[in-house]
Amino acid sequence: MSTHIKSFNIYDFRGIKNLKLNDLKGINIITGDNNTGKTSVLEVINYLSDVGSLSNLAFSTIRGINAYNQSSTQFLPYERIQYLFPIDQKNSLVHYSFEMKNVIDIKIKREIKHEVLSQRELNKINGHDSFNKVNEIIDEYNGLGYLEKMKEIEICDLEFLLNNKVLKKEEITQYSRIKSNESKSFINTVYITPFKHMTNEIYLTEVLNNPKYYQEMLEVLKEFDDNIISINADTHNLTNTKRYMILSKNHHQAIPLELYGDGMKKAILLMSAVITAQNGILLLDEFETAIHTSAMTRVFSWILRTCKKLNVQIFLTSHSEEAINKLLICCPKLQEDMHLYTLYKRNNQTKARVLTCKEAIEIHDDLGLELR
Repeated sequence: MSTHIKSFNIYDFRGIKNLKLNDLKGINIITGDNNTGKTSVLEVINYLSDVGSLSNLAFSTIRGINAYNQSSTQFLPYERIQYLFPIDQKNSLVHYSFEMKNVIDIKIKREIKHEVLSQRELNKINGHDSFNKVNEIIDEYNGLGYLEKMKEIEICDLEFLLNNKVLKKEEITQYSRIKSNESKSFINTVYITPFKHMTNEIYLTEVLNNPKYYQEMLEVLKEFDDNIISINADTHNLTNTKRYMILSKNHHQAIPLELYGDGMKKAILLMSAVITAQNGILLLDEFETAIHTSAMTRVFSWILRTCKKLNVQIFLTSHSEEAINKLLICCPKLQEDMHLYTLYKRNNQTKARVLTCKEAIEIHDDLGLELR
């Protein structure tokens, strides 16, 4: 099974300090207690597709969360970027490295400063140049000097370094608009957050371009609806938005995916994500969310086997010992390509216990010890 990333070090990122994961396999299961950094590991790997992108830094893990929970805390993009750095340090560093075909070392240096700016300057940062021009016209017409309010703001200077060479520099404030910008990509990554299925988003275009895997996917989905016939994209007549329709022998007409249970939606999302991740990396955070354990063996045996066929390295996180055990035994032929990493904190450092699939099964079955 493909191993695009052989190992990586996270020296400083969020709450992780000096974590090393070596001897990575095609299938890598990451577990551990709350706050040990499982999601952060996936987030760092995801940055390989957009090194130097402020948009990716700001929105990597937040996508798919606020979309289904409008009451969740809304952080400004500026704040999200700040929380990547150690909280108690004003000027600090994000630093991680990967061993792929070559070693990739990434640093993001941060310097915080404060400046007093006028309203005109703030408008310019916000991209409101037209507002400035209107004020200038009014000033000229009245013959009066425009009395501007002054405000002290925090400014963050970011410097991106790739293998100790400056890749780019950015200056942002809480007033800045975070836009997609030029970045460097090392590999295709697909990142699935625990609740992304609740947005009813799937990668249908990629699935339809692979008829063989589309048919295989439909067979697996019979675990949820034994009479499923097809999944197609449709455009809503009133809203002109795309939606996904499922045709089943149980109904006289196709019905929207939204009307199905979370298990069906999550399974479709995960399987379509595998195809989208071809020749790259698939990241599944809390992979078991919404899928009942009775369906897990069939769904994940297909996912792991198809990842092998499509040259996809997969990283999965979980809190559930039952789900991890299901994953360990669902594909006996792939057990040599599977490692289990348990993260834990010690002396303000993040450590990892590494087990082969065989060792993890023995610990669970013979010794009765927890894998988490």
